[in-house]
Amino acid sequence: MNNKTLKLDRLSFLISSLLFFLLCIGMIAAPSAANKGTSDGIESCMNVLVPSLFPFMFLSSFTVLYGISQRLGRLFSKITTGLFALPSEAGVTILLSLVGGFPVGAIGINSLYKHNVITDKQARRMLFFCVNSGPGFLISVVGSQLYGSSQLGLILTAVQTSVSILTGIVLGVLSKKKEPLVTKDYSNRDHMSFSDAFVCSCKAACKSMAMLCSMVVLFSCFTELAEYFVRFGHDSPTGIIVRCICEVTDGCTALADNRLPVYLAALCAGFGGLCVHFQIFAAVTDIKINKLTFFFSRIVSGVLCSGVTYLICRVLSISADVFSNIEEASFQTSSVTYFGSAALMISVISFLICTSGIFPKSKA
Repeated sequence: MNNKTLKLDRLSFLISSLLFFLLCIGMIAAPSAANKGTSDGIESCMNVLVPSLFPFMFLSSFTVLYGISQRLGRLFSKITTGLFALPSEAGVTILLSLVGGFPVGAIGINSLYKHNVITDKQARRMLFFCVNSGPGFLISVVGSQLYGSSQLGLILTAVQTSVSILTGIVLGVLSKKKEPLVTKDYSNRDHMSFSDAFVCSCKAACKSMAMLCSMVVLFSCFTELAEYFVRFGHDSPTGIIVRCICEVTDGCTALADNRLPVYLAALCAGFGGLCVHFQIFAAVTDIKINKLTFFFSRIVSGVLCSGVTYLICRVLSISADVFSNIEEASFQTSSVTYFGSAALMISVISFLICTSGIFPKSKA
């Protein structure tokens, strides 16, 4: 281990220890703030994340394990290999990343890499353009619920999808100059049976969902404690910036509550927030990525999405007046969604316990 790596490890350890120490003090000194942040995080998971992302997390693994990505990949073969310089099987993962949202693409990429479909370099390249906010979040949550306009949600979706696709094409062109695309013969590959693929994919989705929700709850608790001690306020510029940096849902909510332009929400959604970044790092543990490079790429993506959204709003004459008559831009909770999501999370935990080997198998 060289001196530079050793210094980075020491710095990382010091920062982590300091944050852990401050969190312990904060939870003891302000338990009400910690409880509120945790409660808000759980509510966000139950009402937004679990219902919208769990099915896509399942599909991202199932398509690879059952061989669907191989069969459907032939339909996307010319596009995937020609535009993105990737194996045809990666086409389904690219599509799911655009439809499913942030962690879905990362889970699919890790699955492709684990099963030797893509190389390490291809996996790292895919992480630059297969990490997006899903249409469900942008249209239903940011557009309709927060800004009171599904039109804005459609604009955000179109912009982010276009930026991601163009980024993938540019990276694909650059990669062709550096290294030729190596195609492999997957015709004789053995895939799991339907039942085995279903169970394994469900287990993988459960683990990813539990990790995702844990990150959201923790970051929500951190943000609430920071607001309590620093006193920057939910409506202050500092408070809005902190929320946008930490967690995308909380950040977009703060922007909408303060009637700020939608192109700032595009910046927040394009960046994704540190919470999402940690979720992605947890999902791609088999792939070695440069975290600083990934962080910088998310900033660039957010700036591009924001700039394009700003130009579209200027051309279409869309301003804050679109949603100025909305009394509250925050989430409207639904008891049906809440309890349904809670039931799903209980099923997730039960499934993980049953498949973890804790309980011995009964003998016939």
